Amino acid sequence: MTDRILCVDPDEGVRADTVETIRSELDGFDYSVETAATLGDAEAALTRETAAIITEYTLPDGTGFDLINTARERCPDAGCILYTETDPDTIDTDELRGSITEYVGKGSVFGAERLVELLRTTIESRTQNTYPVPQNEAERIAALRSYDLDDEELLSSLDRITDLAATHFDVDQASINIISEHSQEFLACYGGAEDWETMDREDSICTFTILEDDDVMTVEDVTDDPRFESRSDSLLELGIRAYMGANLVTSAGLVIGPLCIYDDEPRSFSPADEAYLRDLASVAMDLIELRAQVDANQALEGSHR
Repeated sequence: MTDRILCVDPDEGVRADTVETIRSELDGFDYSVETAATLGDAEAALTRETAAIITEYTLPDGTGFDLINTARERCPDAGCILYTETDPDTIDTDELRGSITEYVGKGSVFGAERLVELLRTTIESRTQNTYPVPQNEAERIAALRSYDLDDEELLSSLDRITDLAATHFDVDQASINIISEHSQEFLACYGGAEDWETMDREDSICTFTILEDDDVMTVEDVTDDPRFESRSDSLLELGIRAYMGANLVTSAGLVIGPLCIYDDEPRSFSPADEAYLRDLASVAMDLIELRAQVDANQALEGSHR
């Protein structure tokens, strides 16, 4: 897949110079460069394949920050570079902290050199990313961070749900997992899964589950699924040959992770199986949101004392 670099600047001459610099310095990469002069045209050009955005701050119909906010929705893993003549001291960057890769001044001595360096790093890191990312990744991560997932009472309740799942499906391993920016962590586990540790997201089955439109993903045999061809040996070592995961979906429709069961033999799953696991996942999510509401109420009461 060709990475797309979007260069946004109202000055046609500056756009042309920036594109020429990019093309002359980024040899050996598979990418295309697109340009836009306005916020509206730039927003229309954003896609999941947009790997990097280079934008002037002042645009005819908005600002570079407006564009970056839109990019959070449409291509959350894109690198965003503010390449501008605007004095950084006049820009409030607090709102977009963490969304901008870096500020680069057009007039600085090493501005063009720094721009190319940032683009090269962005494209290289994107190439190494071997897992898909949901369209609403930024909002999904924000939702995940909003919950207190270290609460002991909550974790105890979630443990009981994994017990129910494992018993119902007669499997030796089950877990409730959360998918953060770059890793999969285990909130509650049953059986051998209790020994599992945080894993890189690229090694996880669940990073694919959170993309499912119907919120359930089944894999009858990981050795026959091309998505897991490179990691099937490590999955088998964990006792994972067949898999079913049902997403934990927030009240806002965002997925923070799945409830999963694992079988060490190939296995098919019926619609009734999927429905049962989906129901358990809904209960787990209800418990998480209930805990969050209790914490919010307690904080409110404390502020009124």
